[in-house]
Amino acid sequence: MKVKTCNIKSEIDLQNTLDEMYDLAKNNNEPFYNLIELMKNQQTIMTALHNIKSNKGSKTVGIDNKTIDYYLHLPYEDLVSQVQTCIEDYNPEPVRRKYIPKENSDKLRPLGIPTMIDRIIQEITRLVIEPIAEAKFYKFSYGFRPMRSAEHAMAEILEKARKSKTYWVIEGDIKGYFDNINHNKLITMLWKIGIKDKRVLSIIKKMLKSGIVEEDGEIYPSDLGSPQGGIISPLLANIYLNFFDWMIAEEFDQHHYINNYERRDKGLRAIRRDHKPVYSIRYADDWVVLCSSKKQADTLLIKIRKYLKHQLSLELSEEKTKITNLVEEKASFLGFEFFVEPRKKGKGNKMVAKMIPDRKKSNKKVREINREIRAINKMRLKNVRNIAEHIETINAKIVGLTNYYSIANSSTFFKSWDNRISYQQYRTFKRRNGNKGRWTDLTVKAGDLNNRIARHKGRKDQLYYVEVDNVKVGITKFYFTSTKDGAIRAADSLTPYTKEGRARYEKIKQKKLPLKRQGVSEQYLEHLRSRTWYATKQAEMGNHKYNFEYIMNSEYAYLRDKGKCKCCEIFLVGAYHRHHIDPTLDLDKVNKVKNLASVCTRCHELIHSKRDPHLIFNTQKYAEKILKYRNLLIEKQGYIKNQN
Repeated sequence: MKVKTCNIKSEIDLQNTLDEMYDLAKNNNEPFYNLIELMKNQQTIMTALHNIKSNKGSKTVGIDNKTIDYYLHLPYEDLVSQVQTCIEDYNPEPVRRKYIPKENSDKLRPLGIPTMIDRIIQEITRLVIEPIAEAKFYKFSYGFRPMRSAEHAMAEILEKARKSKTYWVIEGDIKGYFDNINHNKLITMLWKIGIKDKRVLSIIKKMLKSGIVEEDGEIYPSDLGSPQGGIISPLLANIYLNFFDWMIAEEFDQHHYINNYERRDKGLRAIRRDHKPVYSIRYADDWVVLCSSKKQADTLLIKIRKYLKHQLSLELSEEKTKITNLVEEKASFLGFEFFVEPRKKGKGNKMVAKMIPDRKKSNKKVREINREIRAINKMRLKNVRNIAEHIETINAKIVGLTNYYSIANSSTFFKSWDNRISYQQYRTFKRRNGNKGRWTDLTVKAGDLNNRIARHKGRKDQLYYVEVDNVKVGITKFYFTSTKDGAIRAADSLTPYTKEGRARYEKIKQKKLPLKRQGVSEQYLEHLRSRTWYATKQAEMGNHKYNFEYIMNSEYAYLRDKGKCKCCEIFLVGAYHRHHIDPTLDLDKVNKVKNLASVCTRCHELIHSKRDPHLIFNTQKYAEKILKYRNLLIEKQGYIKNQN
């Protein structure tokens, strides 16, 4: 398929194009060309920049010391042109190496931080190739994929173990996976899944071989691997192991018998007659394979070891790779331990699959929270506000940990964790009280606290707290988080590249996905183009307020305002204005969506004039809104246009 980009004039048009690409890749096995033109499309560039801006890492700098704000403050046309030129002749800068502590280990994890312009190109590339890759991914791959999570992976493991009686598990671990991805093999895999625009493949290869600037300032080549920290790295890592997923799937779930029979159910019966069930569930580079017997697991592990070595140039960690019988002991995956045991209620000897928090990993998290409580001792007694903020940091860790483990059988664990941090809290708060008083003198009922009100409402448990300006801030409990009935499996239709998939996701999450930027009419689009030209001219004259961020966030403000004037509430069908509510803000704040108001021409003129809006509007509410915006301008700017 030669991707057509001439008709993409809004983010909705872009979404429709990506949906079409996903459908063709999944159902028609189409190859894709002309992807570079889609990368250079203005709507793709704007969407990529908005995605990066929304990411916490947008303030992290590469070797060029530039954040996303530097590019957002450029004139619209200048930034678009710069990105398009960079795509046409792409030469990435080396990534900055940074080492961070590795979770549940004393080792350090190396991160590669690209420059901001390289991150922009990576995000554009990801946007374009992800729908093709998503169409080719195996359904039981869950890591770093949109609308997929660890909960889905664990739910699938429990369901498969229970239903198919696959009680033998291969727990796999690949040595230094991200650091050992073979670039040539990866490019071949991209070609095989249908990405056949050689210009895009060339850009990806340059990204991989950009080099690394270590902390000592030396530049080292990157002949292997995909740096963790790059925007596109998780997607490429999934593509690299996708063929491994399908290799396991062909053992049973996707056996060639299915295609050799006229009816799928007949093919499945033939498979079950001659083959024992086996399933692979993967989350990024962590994976388990569920087998029906020890013999099958031993045979398959040999095959996996050979496949990884000869086909992917990877090696298994022999120390961490093992075969486990779920009836006899627990297996570990994604911070959980899972196992099977006889059902306690009911007749028969049916087995049930369960999971609990991984003791070793969860205990380490609880110890970290205990240290955070102990750190209160080092804070000055009079600086209560800082202590209150620190308590909220502790609460965030408690809630985050329990939310993750709430899908497991965790209620007993939550109560034991509360007991483990209780004594440290007592010692800490008694010391703050001059070593006086009993624990009841240092605590208050949870329901009387002023923080985490919804969480603490109606609770009578005594919690340790501090009081700031008559506001009581206390440390919450683990067991206040209720456990769920169980992990929920992901439906095959759950994807961001179909209307059905997006609707299903909204129903599950019970919230709407962000609206897409859209052209309301040709008149509106023409006005947008004219305002883009105006903004560029203003920037050339030194008024840098009218920059790329202004153009981009104007559309998001329009969506937030539901296409209506913020003052008189008429529908903005044609040309409209974006009013800066507080034009005196710094450049990195003045064009945020919350500082932009969509208004009609008449209302915008009234805001900037001295005319009495009550003489214009019959409705008091509309006039008051005009005066509200006008008075804020007078307060901030100290002057107003002399218009009558």
